[in-house]
Amino acid sequence: MYDISFSSINVINGEELGDTPQVSLHVVGKRTASESEKLVVFLDLPTASPSTCADIARVLHDAFMRAPGGVTSALRLAIQLANDRILQLNKGAPPSRRLEGSISCALVMENGLIIAQAGPAIAYARSDAGAFEVVAPYAATPAQVVGISPSVDVQFNNFAVQPGDVFVLTGSRSTLGVSDELIRVCMGKGDARMVAGYLNANVKRGRMIGVALSVDVASGATRSAFAQPARSSAETGAATRRAESPFAPAGSAQAAASAGLPVAATVAATVNQAARSVQRSLVALGARLLPQETPAEVEQRARAATFLLAAIAVLIPIVVAVIVAVLYLQFSGEAERIRLRNDVQAQVEAARAVTDPAQAKADWTRALEMISEYEAKNPQDRAAFDEAKMQARARLDEINQVTRVQPILLAVLEGSAARRIAASALGVYVLNRDTNSADYYVLNAERTGTTGKKVSIAFGEGLTTTNAALVDLAWATTTDNRWRTEGAVLFADGQIFEYSSATGRASPIPISADADATLVRVQAGELYNNTVYLLDTGVGQIWRYRLAGDKLGSGDAYFRSPYNPLKESLDLAIDGAIYVLQRNGAILKYFSRQPMQFNMTGLPDQQWSRVVAIALSGDDPNRGSLFVLDAGSGSIVELTKSGRFVRQYRGIQDEFVGAQDMSLDATSNTLYVATRERLYSITVRPAAPQQPEAAPNAQP
Repeated sequence: MYDISFSSINVINGEELGDTPQVSLHVVGKRTASESEKLVVFLDLPTASPSTCADIARVLHDAFMRAPGGVTSALRLAIQLANDRILQLNKGAPPSRRLEGSISCALVMENGLIIAQAGPAIAYARSDAGAFEVVAPYAATPAQVVGISPSVDVQFNNFAVQPGDVFVLTGSRSTLGVSDELIRVCMGKGDARMVAGYLNANVKRGRMIGVALSVDVASGATRSAFAQPARSSAETGAATRRAESPFAPAGSAQAAASAGLPVAATVAATVNQAARSVQRSLVALGARLLPQETPAEVEQRARAATFLLAAIAVLIPIVVAVIVAVLYLQFSGEAERIRLRNDVQAQVEAARAVTDPAQAKADWTRALEMISEYEAKNPQDRAAFDEAKMQARARLDEINQVTRVQPILLAVLEGSAARRIAASALGVYVLNRDTNSADYYVLNAERTGTTGKKVSIAFGEGLTTTNAALVDLAWATTTDNRWRTEGAVLFADGQIFEYSSATGRASPIPISADADATLVRVQAGELYNNTVYLLDTGVGQIWRYRLAGDKLGSGDAYFRSPYNPLKESLDLAIDGAIYVLQRNGAILKYFSRQPMQFNMTGLPDQQWSRVVAIALSGDDPNRGSLFVLDAGSGSIVELTKSGRFVRQYRGIQDEFVGAQDMSLDATSNTLYVATRERLYSITVRPAAPQQPEAAPNAQP
């Protein structure tokens, strides 16, 4: 049996993202006499959640373990049942959320390695001697994508592995913009850990998700390159690849240890080798104790035999001590795993028995923490508590009054960047703060997708970027006297651009010189009643610039003196009153420079994780809703404009975790959310009628 190492590859545009749930390892030795066979599974399903990946991998593993017949028949059946499970998960899902791709399995056996592929899967093989091969099962015909059809075609490749051989499993949906040459070079850097490390560090553009495997056997084993593929009539459509020479058996205890044999077998091999050495020495000694030998020769051989026996007498206690220590560590590690698993199970059972909402919330939260700790220490057993995690999530959603929604994926944004967005009546403006550029996505009538190509905002002849550090943008419209033109206004430190949808170009708006309105650090901007409002966290102030002809008038400080709480602010929104979101989740509300009452009440969970944005429905400070985006928990919390909790929204797969910004189109009750890579939309419920508060609707 060979020792196989594996390591995850997960990198997008130069950013390493750590382990991926698309990779799983399963011990499958119980199918045969060997108890060390392993099955490495890679699911080429980049949009699948960790729990979904674990569910599909568990179905595949269970089917393989129970399937009758040989390993290829079992693998074919296991992949077929995994495809059936994917089809079940795709029922009722919109096209943008369906799970489609490929499945790759690497079965490590005593006499080699089998790679099974279904769909547009890709594998790479590199021998220790340097031979490199791309294993693509559908070279001439289009691949039958997994998750589309009830039938699935499985291709097999058999490798008689040698020490130092390296393999990489991936798929067409998980590898974009990465050349085979880069993969070949990185696969020559060493074992699986080194190969994964080099790929994670060198994929600067595009993305690659996969798993690297490497072979470790005895140093004396025969090494050879991959032979050319040979077709096998035993498997329909299967390609069989065999090495030029089989593995040579390990010839020493050291080889047995490096081949991954159990410690007891290694020690037995060491003792047997020592005994054979003693026997050979005694035979040689007896053969030479003949009358013709001189006394000096006899004395020399006697000293050699005595030295050998003394060395064995010294080494045996050391070897025994090593055995005891290793076995102790093995047994203690297994005992710790069992103890942790029992503790988690006990916590889950305790949470299930609780009826009090407050206590149930604490118990289920603790159960999820313990499950995460257990899975981190035992990644091979990630699927053990899938049912408990689903039950915990459902119970916590009920307690926290969470409404789960299925977001619509409108667009996959280029690259991974910090973004701000602004909703308009017909589409969404998306600002890329990393590149100082902005695009406009036109939506269809149902707001379920984009139409045509995105419109890149031009800052000059042929220029779609600017040297100004853009921080925010707002929709500009003549409706309700919001602004003089249709388009958008973009904000930067010390500079403001006006984009006209009629001309298709953004031009700077001159700002009158005013020493009292010197901008230090603009955090966010907004438009209201032909006036630009800028939140300046550098000095703790809100600056107002009223439109005067083709220019902006002198800056007017909203507060008579700098207000320190504004230095810890993130975003602002205006509906006649001004709402300012602070980093700790608090909301400040002002009208005519005077604070208004805003007390958040009824929140199921008072602890904000990481708030990033605020949005309003309606232009009345007394009616409508206020939305807060908490990127840490992936929640969009809806409040009344006086602070009373209404509900909170979360994605079915927690799509809003780590989101960057949100914006609301109040005319259609459509809320748009941008992450670093995607643009989503959800429909929110219209705000319920509210009793008016004592505040007029006028210039704030």
